Amino acid sequence: MKTSIKIITIFGIPIELDISFLILILFIYSLVFLQFIPIQLAILITLVFITVIIHELSHSYMAQRYGVNIEKIVLLPIGGVAQMGEIPHNPRQELIISAVGPLTNVIIAIVSYIIYLGIKSYIYPLISTFILDFTIVNIFLAIFNMIPAFPMDGGRILRAILAEKMDYIRATEISASIGKILAIFMAAAGIFVNVFLIVIGLFIYIGAEQEYRATVISSTLSGIKVSDIMTKEVKTLHPNITVDEALEKMFQYKHMGYPIANEGKLLGIITFHDLSNVEKGNRNILIKDIMSTDLITCKEDDEVISALESITKNDLGRLPVISQGKLVGIISKTDIVNILNLLRKKNK
Repeated sequence: MKTSIKIITIFGIPIELDISFLILILFIYSLVFLQFIPIQLAILITLVFITVIIHELSHSYMAQRYGVNIEKIVLLPIGGVAQMGEIPHNPRQELIISAVGPLTNVIIAIVSYIIYLGIKSYIYPLISTFILDFTIVNIFLAIFNMIPAFPMDGGRILRAILAEKMDYIRATEISASIGKILAIFMAAAGIFVNVFLIVIGLFIYIGAEQEYRATVISSTLSGIKVSDIMTKEVKTLHPNITVDEALEKMFQYKHMGYPIANEGKLLGIITFHDLSNVEKGNRNILIKDIMSTDLITCKEDDEVISALESITKNDLGRLPVISQGKLVGIISKTDIVNILNLLRKKNK
C-alpha cells in the first residue's frame, strides 16, 4: 500500500511526503493554533525539512551524473531518504556524491548568515533572530552529517578515502567498525547527558551494520547473472484449471506460489494465500479469474543483486525470469541465499 504523496518533481526525481510526516506537520501547527509553541518555531521546523529535501536532492543530482538511478526522495519525520541504486564503488565518485550534501548545508548557512548580517540592524529583531537560528541549524546539520559513521555522509566519505588505499570491503569494514565504536560511546554518554544520544547511537550502530552487510552481499554477488542460478524447469499452472485443481498441485509439489502460463507466455501469478481466500463453494472457478496480473519480473542477463533488491523491496519470495516475452525460469530468495553462502565459503 502506498504511504506517501508526491508533491513535486525536480531533476526528474519525484519528491514525496510520507503520511507520517504529514501527520507530524499537522500536529506541529495544531500546537501553534493551541498556542503551545510559537509560529516562528513551526516555520523554522518546516524550513529545516525543506533544507533536508535540498540536501538529499544534492546527493541525488550528483549521483545521477554518475549514472545512478534515483527512484524518488521521501520525506519522513526522521529526515529525508533518497531511494537510489547502488552508489558506485569508485572512491572518487562516492566521495563527491557524499560530500555534496553537507556542503549544501554549509552554503545555505553562509547565505542565510549573510542575509542576517544585512538585515539585523534594519528589520524587526524577531525576524533576524529567526534567520540566525536557521543558520545555526544548517551548521549543525552539516557537522552531524560529517560524523564518520554510517549511515551519515561522513561514514561514506571515510570509506571513499580508505578505498583509495585498500579493498572496498575492507574499507567498509573499517568505516563500519569506527561507526559502531562511536555509536557505543554516544549511547554511553546518553545515559548521563541526554537520552536522545542513546537513540542516535542505536541508529548509527544499526546503520553501520546494515551498510557492511549490504556491501559484502553486493560485492560477493557482483558479476553473477540471474541466468547463472535461476531454476530453468519451472512448474507452471494453466489459466483454465480450477481453484481445487490448483490446490491439489500445491499440496503435491509443496510450492506456495506458481506462475500461470500458456504456451510459454507468463500471464500471472497465483499463491496459496490467493487460493485459500476462495470460499469452498466457489472453488470451481478458474484461477485466471483470481490470479495476480501485477507482475514483477526480471531478465536472464540482470545482475543477481538487482533481482535480490526487487525481491526484498516488494516482499516477494521469487521472481519469474522473462526472455523475449516467454517464461524461461524462476529465481527465488532461497536460490540467492544459497549461492551467497557458497561463495562466502569459497572465498574464506
